[in-house]
Amino acid sequence: MASGRFNTIRGLFPSLGTRDYLELARLCLRDDMPRNSESQFLSECAAWIREHVPRVKLLFSWADGVRGKPGYVYQASSWLYGGFIKTQVYMNEESESVHPRLLITRYGTRTKKFCKSIGLVKWQGYQFRYVRFLCGHKETKRLLKESTVKWTQEYPKIVDCKWWKDAGEGSRESHEPPRFEGTGQFRHPAPLSSPINDQTPSPGVSGDGAVGAGGPA
Repeated sequence: MASGRFNTIRGLFPSLGTRDYLELARLCLRDDMPRNSESQFLSECAAWIREHVPRVKLLFSWADGVRGKPGYVYQASSWLYGGFIKTQVYMNEESESVHPRLLITRYGTRTKKFCKSIGLVKWQGYQFRYVRFLCGHKETKRLLKESTVKWTQEYPKIVDCKWWKDAGEGSRESHEPPRFEGTGQFRHPAPLSSPINDQTPSPGVSGDGAVGAGGPA
């Protein structure tokens, strides 16, 4: 768990600040753990935070629909679903993902022309919002009333995941998610400055990478 971003929580619950919630950034358990271990782990974390960090009113996370994850872990833990946003990620020929923000950090641009010059294709898809309230019934009711989105247990499924691949002249919908594999080409450190005028990377600068934003399935 990590302290959340101010603009994230204020955009959903106008009266809250960063001290009022925690955001689940990543969740990873070993493959040999028993069935439903992820949802059990989340429930135990919520119980611990409610007891030991009473100032936290809710937990928030994203499910990464770009990776074909509509949020089954949160659904099994009875989190509330709050709709989706459209997000994007860039992929190279080795199916390695590069976050848009890191393209800006590394090269200062992510124009279509520049991305094409370094072998990247833009994919778009959905990210699904989830929240778990830790506060009392009265405060939960107040927050639900003030929220800018509707929270429900009418959950999305895999059929609700959609993808769009930049096809050159425009975007086309795909029925299959992009493959996330890669060789680590974009994960090595490199200088933050790079030549943008000729739209080509400097020698030794291969790019920067990160997995798509969002939490576990």
